Amino acid sequence: MSAAASVIKLSPPSAAFVNARTNSLGPWVLGAFLDCILMGVIFCQARTYFRTRTRVQSTLHQFYKWLVIVVLALSMLKTAQCMGVVWVQNVLDYANPDVARLLVAKAWWQVSMPLMTGIIGTIVQSFFCLRFYMLSRNWMLCVPIICAMCLGLAGVCLSLANILAGNAQAKVMWLLVHLVGVFTADFLITAGTVYMLRKRVDSGLERTTQLINRLLRLVFESAVPPTLIAMTDLIMTQTLGPKLLWHLFMNIALGKVYVVSLLYTLNSINEYRAREQTSQEVYSFGNGRSSRRTNMELTSRNPALKTNQIFVQTQVATHVSPGSPQDKTEYISGDFHNHEDDSSSDRARYGQ
Repeated sequence: MSAAASVIKLSPPSAAFVNARTNSLGPWVLGAFLDCILMGVIFCQARTYFRTRTRVQSTLHQFYKWLVIVVLALSMLKTAQCMGVVWVQNVLDYANPDVARLLVAKAWWQVSMPLMTGIIGTIVQSFFCLRFYMLSRNWMLCVPIICAMCLGLAGVCLSLANILAGNAQAKVMWLLVHLVGVFTADFLITAGTVYMLRKRVDSGLERTTQLINRLLRLVFESAVPPTLIAMTDLIMTQTLGPKLLWHLFMNIALGKVYVVSLLYTLNSINEYRAREQTSQEVYSFGNGRSSRRTNMELTSRNPALKTNQIFVQTQVATHVSPGSPQDKTEYISGDFHNHEDDSSSDRARYGQ
C-alpha cells in the first residue's frame, strides 16, 4: 500500500531538503543516538574513577581529578547540544523545512558541533601529551605534537567561521586542516609513547619488562579507537560529496571516544596500582615461608629522575622460619639505580 503524495507546496530548495532527508537529517539523528549511548559509558567510567582514584593530594592527581570534571561537563553539554539539534529539526521545525534546511548553516548551536568535538579532543590530547613528556622528559619531542594540536583547533575554528559566512569551499578546506591536525597529533603521541617504552624493554628486569608490555597494550587500547575514528572522519569529508553531512556521525562520536579513552587510561592505572598495593607473593623454601609485599606507582613523583634510571622501592614485610622465632623486617626506599647495572630489583616505577 503506497503512501499518498504530499499536497504541501514547497519551494524547490525545501523540496530537495525533504526528499534528501536521509542525508540531511539522518546523520544528526543517528549521531545523537550514538552520543547518548557513549555518554552512558562515560558516566560509568567517571563513577569508577572517583571510587578508585588515589587519595594522595599531589598536584598531578589534583590535575587528573579536575581534568575528569572538565571533560565530563563538556561531554554532558555536547549531549545536550545533540538532543537540542534533533528536537528543533524534527519537532519544532517538523512542518517548516524552509527554516530547518538553513539551520545547518545559520544556527550557531548547530554549526558549532564540530567545534565542541575539537575542544574536547584538544583537552584529551593535552593529557596524553603530558604523559608522553613525563615519559620522555624532553620538551622538544612534544613541540610537533603541540603544533599539530593547535593546527587542528585553529582549523575547526576557521571552518566554523566560513560556515557562518556561507563559504562552503573554504569550510571543507579548513575542516580538512582540522582533521589532519587531529590525526597527526594522535599518531605522534602513540608512536612516540611506544618508542620510548620500547627503549626500556631490554632493561634486564623481568618485572620491568612485564610492566612495559602492559603499558604498551594500554597505549594501543586507548589510542587506536580515536585515531581510527579521526582517520575515518577525514576520509569521509573528502569522498562523500553530496552526502558530506554523514561525516558528522563520526565527528559527533569522536569527542565522546576521546573522553572514553582518557577515563579508560586513568581507571587502568588506578586498578593496577590498587592490585599492586594489595598483592602478596608467597614463596616456600625448605621448612620456611616468606611473604613479600611491594608497591608500584605508574606516575613519576620525582622530576629529577633521568630516562636511564629506575626508581626502586622494595619492602620486605615478614619473614617467618621455624628455625628463627623472631620476625625480621627490612626496608629499602628511595634509591636510584641505573637499570643497566641493577638486575636484582623486582619492582620499578616509571614516570609516564
